[in-house]
Amino acid sequence: MPTPSPVIRMPGNRANIGRHAILLFHGLRSSPGELLSVVGPLRAAGYEVITPQYKGYSDSRDSFSVGHWQDWLEEALKSFDILIEHFDSVSLGGLCSGAILALAVATRRPDQVRALTLLSPTLFYDGWALPWLVRLRYLGYYTPLRYFWSIPECAPYGVKNPQMRQWIEREMAERKSSAAGAARLPLAGIFEVEQLIRHIKPQLYRIVSPALLLHAREDEVTSLRSPHFLMEHLGSREKRLIVLEDSYHMITLDNDRRQVIAEMRNFLLEHTPIQAIDTRLARDRVSVASA
Repeated sequence: MPTPSPVIRMPGNRANIGRHAILLFHGLRSSPGELLSVVGPLRAAGYEVITPQYKGYSDSRDSFSVGHWQDWLEEALKSFDILIEHFDSVSLGGLCSGAILALAVATRRPDQVRALTLLSPTLFYDGWALPWLVRLRYLGYYTPLRYFWSIPECAPYGVKNPQMRQWIEREMAERKSSAAGAARLPLAGIFEVEQLIRHIKPQLYRIVSPALLLHAREDEVTSLRSPHFLMEHLGSREKRLIVLEDSYHMITLDNDRRQVIAEMRNFLLEHTPIQAIDTRLARDRVSVASA
């Protein structure tokens, strides 16, 4: 089970690691598995990519214990602060609520974030395929139901690709989770995410880092209203929205994943141009491990 205390293990020889780090956050009750498609190519491009897990926020056997958004943000800030001590630059990114967590860190460290890559940022739960229970969530937010009610994931599981969807469905049935996340989301977790969203919205003007937003036109969880809101309210002078035409919410797993990889890589190289790290040094990479 993930713990709330990330530990950065640095290799003995500082010259053996990359000069630029990327801190990527997965979505609520998911795992770094949903980001694997982008991690490898970014590391090959020369970046140190860190995908931490936090108690309550990440996938857990305790389906109802989520903690509070302030706890998640505190741990994300710890991860960022450790990395900024050891690298020439640190960029942030995330998928779904992970993008919201990245934005929250950026509001607290506006002058230190090199670049932002926001994948399916979810500010509004207004997608076309949300379960009806999600639409009724406010009935449970301010009652004891919040601590006992969970919402099952259902088709299309964030993906348009039929083969990937079948695989996710099997994983959900057999393991209660998959690369697309947990089989059920606790209502308390969704409540905390919406509290985090409420917290960052008035602070978006503080963010000045270059920002790349990647969002599917047919996202079934959150419509284009979310990235359009960010494009209007982010304080960044440079902000770029790319709309994907052949995916649903989980764009790192779906039909447009190669475009996602290419856009992220090109954007980051534009703002942190570096040479690829020799693969022989892979054993010396920075990692975030459980305490």
